Amino acid sequence: MTTPTSPPPRKTSLFRRSRQLSSPDVESNGTDAATNGAQPSVKSDEPTSHGTGLPKALTDLLDQIKRGLPGPLDPTTITSLLDAVHNTDSLDDRKLLLEHALVFLSRLPPGQFADSLQNKVISLLYNDLAHPPATYLGNDYKFRKADGSNNNVLAPDMGKAGTPYARSVQQTHPLPRRNMPDSGLIFDTLLKRDGFVKHPGGLSSLMFAFAALVIHTVFRTSHSEISINETSSYVDLAPLYGHNQETQDKVRKRDGYGKLHKDVFAEDRLMLLPPAVCVLLVLFSRNHNYIAQKLYEVNEHGTFVEPSTLSQEDARKQDEELFQTARLVNCGWFGGVVFSDYFSCILGLVREGSSWSLNPFGEFRKDDHATFERGEGNVCSVEFNCLYRWHATTSAKDEKWVEKLMDDKFEGKPFDEVTMADFKAVAKKLSEMDQDLTHWTFGDMKRQTDGSFKDEDLAKVLQDATDEPAAAFRARGTPPSMRLHEILGIEQNRSWGVCSLNEFRKFLGLKTYATFLEWNSDPEIAKTAEKLYGNINNLELYVGLQAEEAKPLVDGAGLCPGYTISRAILSDAIALTRGDRFFTRDFTPANLTSWGFTDCQRDPNAFGFGSTLGKLFLRTLPHEFGENGNSVYAFFPLMTPESMKVHLTKMGVVDRYDLTRPVKKAPGVVAFASAGGSPKYVNRATKILDGKGKGFYVAQDDEKRREVVVRALTEAIGAEDKIGQYFYTQTVSLMSDQSLRLVGSETRVVDVVRDVFKPLTVGWVATEVAGIQLTKGSQHGAYTPAELYDILGDIYEYVFLNVEESKLVNFQQKVQKDVKQLSSHLKSADKFSIVNLVESAFSSNKSQKKDEKFIKRLAELGIQKDEVNNTVLAILVGASVELSLAMTNMLNICLDNVKSATSEARVREVMRLEPTFHGSGNSAPTTEGQVQEEIFSVSKCIGEPLTVKILSETLRAVLSHPGVCRGPGECGKLNRFKIDDKHIRYGYLDSDLQVSPWPTSLVVRFDGPAKQ
Repeated sequence: MTTPTSPPPRKTSLFRRSRQLSSPDVESNGTDAATNGAQPSVKSDEPTSHGTGLPKALTDLLDQIKRGLPGPLDPTTITSLLDAVHNTDSLDDRKLLLEHALVFLSRLPPGQFADSLQNKVISLLYNDLAHPPATYLGNDYKFRKADGSNNNVLAPDMGKAGTPYARSVQQTHPLPRRNMPDSGLIFDTLLKRDGFVKHPGGLSSLMFAFAALVIHTVFRTSHSEISINETSSYVDLAPLYGHNQETQDKVRKRDGYGKLHKDVFAEDRLMLLPPAVCVLLVLFSRNHNYIAQKLYEVNEHGTFVEPSTLSQEDARKQDEELFQTARLVNCGWFGGVVFSDYFSCILGLVREGSSWSLNPFGEFRKDDHATFERGEGNVCSVEFNCLYRWHATTSAKDEKWVEKLMDDKFEGKPFDEVTMADFKAVAKKLSEMDQDLTHWTFGDMKRQTDGSFKDEDLAKVLQDATDEPAAAFRARGTPPSMRLHEILGIEQNRSWGVCSLNEFRKFLGLKTYATFLEWNSDPEIAKTAEKLYGNINNLELYVGLQAEEAKPLVDGAGLCPGYTISRAILSDAIALTRGDRFFTRDFTPANLTSWGFTDCQRDPNAFGFGSTLGKLFLRTLPHEFGENGNSVYAFFPLMTPESMKVHLTKMGVVDRYDLTRPVKKAPGVVAFASAGGSPKYVNRATKILDGKGKGFYVAQDDEKRREVVVRALTEAIGAEDKIGQYFYTQTVSLMSDQSLRLVGSETRVVDVVRDVFKPLTVGWVATEVAGIQLTKGSQHGAYTPAELYDILGDIYEYVFLNVEESKLVNFQQKVQKDVKQLSSHLKSADKFSIVNLVESAFSSNKSQKKDEKFIKRLAELGIQKDEVNNTVLAILVGASVELSLAMTNMLNICLDNVKSATSEARVREVMRLEPTFHGSGNSAPTTEGQVQEEIFSVSKCIGEPLTVKILSETLRAVLSHPGVCRGPGECGKLNRFKIDDKHIRYGYLDSDLQVSPWPTSLVVRFDGPAKQ
């Protein structure tokens, strides 16, 4: 690619990607220079001095200080200078360096040094800002255009579909077309496959299916005018969304929800490629619809409504905003795959278990404080078009598929007899194919009645392509069936007047080849090329790239193409992405929404060494990659399972992955199936708890165990009334301690969810029941209330709710770690182990704390000592986070009618009308009159009477404050959204902007202390 330099350079505001860290699976030495402080050194017109990397203005000042000052040097000036030396990228402005510098400047005598220093200061201040502006506001600039225009706001046609290719390299060595060897002869002697050779890096056929998707995103040469690129020069998923507005309109459903038709894509050329390419595109199509649905559900700005309630124009506007925003997020996913799975395989990092990746998107400054260019556009060039002719990597299975396709299209004509006229005739037929892309099919698959493909059919294609090894890059590696493709490519290269291979290498700063043997050490290949071209400088770029000797499999090399390709593709990747405004300057939460921005971030800590493709597979095909969500077919699909087994074994992590071909996952059983509890709950609990989960009665729906626990609680900690009084007193205390007083008034506000309900519930189960000391004020404990709440919320979610398949493995690992740590605190609580307390259950009476009495009472009531720990964990999980959710729901209803009764009868009614989850206990019937499937609820942990008592007393405490009402504006509303989930009724955005089942905030206002 080439990035034109005609528009003036622009500066920028800060853009950050998520930090690139090593995967937790294995240790790695990889670090991200762009985010970890090791900034690239960039040459500048303003050289630095002293080798310090400081701006020249500052070094000039230091030089002058050495020579002598016009006045005394204030100590604070010295402090500010030292700060500048040590923190060149983040000056502490409270050290007042600028002010000291300006005072120093004002005291200098007129002269060359004073003028020079003043110019440096002015330059420094001017370079703070973007000149001209980096981007503009408004939907014309917020969203991608269908044809890629407006990416560069100052040169809107740069990289636009339907504009000419660029030229990167000036051709100076004549390559007369008449003197060049026959293109058919070149194929038959240098390129034609003489046998299949497996790729040395263990890459799968799917690797090159994804490569084809990337290539077809930015290259679409016009058949009528080969100088024109019919698609945009940006990684904008044009094969999915279309390369112009007319095509884009065909894929869009325009239903007011911003969705695409089911399993559609826009690029007909992909129908001529092996089916794995189309399947990958279908998954991105599904991902778009998932994202659009989530954007509608989250409704961050509160502007989206049911389309049927809107006018036709308003519904159109809503659909446009949802579609365009979902497209930005989906393109972010596409870029994430490129810089995680794809990039990792290209560099061979996956073989080391490294999650490191280049981060070309961020901002950094030159030595003169000007920002290094980014987001200034890109135009694909003809030289890089020649770079991506990777037919030599075609797998044996795909080779047969192409042969069958050619036989069908050219009616069995031998490959070496197919002519240009034959090709044009076939192309004409394809252009006349059914334009209703909702009916397109491929790979012998059939669409279902709703227009979608079967998940198992799509998964089979992907898994077959993962099993199939790709072929190696090499001379004489291109399948014979692709003879015409290569001849057309060579002739096109000549028509463009493309430079020679050596000229391209010189352009990249590489050593030029002196002989054909230096280009390819295989004597036969070198001799053949010399016979064809005579002189190494006559070797044309297209052929020279394809038949060049391949790079060996070494550290830092995984793709192993020819040496020149290996270097050039990295330059191209950076140009494509850093030059794209929508991946840099305008990749913001404001444009993608907070949820969307978070959703498409590449996570270097994700399972599979930061795999993004694995998350995509499990999101769009959730039941097709096995029971445990750890299949190598999902997380390393660009490598063959055979090769990954070797690498994972070498790293010592092979036991963390399932290497077998995935079997379709049975739909999860979510309701309590019997007295033995839900198989799903029991299975999940078994994976994270000691002793195979024995004693974790909330997962087993063990009614007898619950009765024992409630009895032990009421006997050791206090009867229901006493526990209720605890919640009343603590609620009043927290509202007083955590509230803020309005200036000049006795009115107070408090975030009742964050600062009252959450610490209230976890404080009770931790200190009163489990004996875990929490941090409070200066008193240090095992956890803060917020930390423990998040841990218990995660455990609850993992065991009882639906966790997105793409996040399941990492989530399970986190929960396992949290449970282990939590258990260790239980066993060491109050300097007694639970086992010791159980063993001393019948010892003489001693002064014991409530939690000690509770544990002792459990033993006395027959709980086995090896189950006590899990029983206490069950109470911690089951009687905390859901309890706070129930409190939130009830208060949210009662705030609209504060005068309503807070009796236990009222609480039961609210529990019925506003259950915590679908099917949680006494749910109200659905509109069809059917009761939801029953799932776990807090009343199954501590019993309904105690649950009702706690809720009623907590609610009474809040409403006993005079003038209690909702807080002002949005903070007084419970910001939640309905989501399409079998269990969760409402979702909330947590502090990481992930969808969570737990509320985060609700502010109430009151006029004074509670009335008794």
